Amino acid sequence: MIRKEHNEFTRVQLPAALHLTRLGYDYLSATSEDIKNRDHSTNILLSIFKRQFLTFNNYASEADFEQEFENIRLELEQDDLGRSFFNRIHADSGYTYINWDNMEENTFHIALEVTCQNGEEEFRPDITVFINGLPLSYIEVKQPDAIRDGKTGIHSEKERAKLRFENKKFRRFNNITQLIAFSDNLPYDDSQGQQLQGSYYCTNASSGTKFNSFKEEQEGQVQSSLSSLTEEMIDLVLTDVNRFALKSQVEFRTNLDPAIPF
Repeated sequence: MIRKEHNEFTRVQLPAALHLTRLGYDYLSATSEDIKNRDHSTNILLSIFKRQFLTFNNYASEADFEQEFENIRLELEQDDLGRSFFNRIHADSGYTYINWDNMEENTFHIALEVTCQNGEEEFRPDITVFINGLPLSYIEVKQPDAIRDGKTGIHSEKERAKLRFENKKFRRFNNITQLIAFSDNLPYDDSQGQQLQGSYYCTNASSGTKFNSFKEEQEGQVQSSLSSLTEEMIDLVLTDVNRFALKSQVEFRTNLDPAIPF
């Protein structure tokens, strides 16, 4: 008898990760060399970041890269909500970190539950998004209709985000993150001005932050631009997280529908 799992991992996290592969993101296993050999103080994927940096800046030397990497580590400790790093990736340092003119020249990866740790303090975003090896975004998911202490998952995530922003131990991780997304895979419910369920995003803040809704102005164009989700990709991810039995479950297949939630 197959055990059915209905939790945030199976109902939201895995479908969200697989949906990102439709958008062109490559999946990285937690056991991959890129994840294991990352810089743990920033979660930068060193091998990918170095390769892309030296490709974009072909006049730069290995020593230049090492100096730039050290500069990044230092400025991520600044109490500026990541403004210095934001300016750096927009070429203010004189080097190119992201090819803004030809996005296909960049690399896009995702990984599940990459630990952000400083001493004994840590948190693990559900999905981390890397561009050219830089962890520029992460996604937190919640099980639909899960109420704890009278609060929806989205409400509780807003409070957790506030605590992370206030924790100086997490400053490097907060400052390198350009966008944070939250979703419970449900339609929006903004009853009485309260953001109870749906998909939202925010940016780094000194304390509390404003959640904003995702509103696609050209939804049809977005849908048509999605790549097909291959059976090979589903097999790869489910095998990696030891959940292959999910593949045959109707609810899991439903949650993979790019039109969900309606």
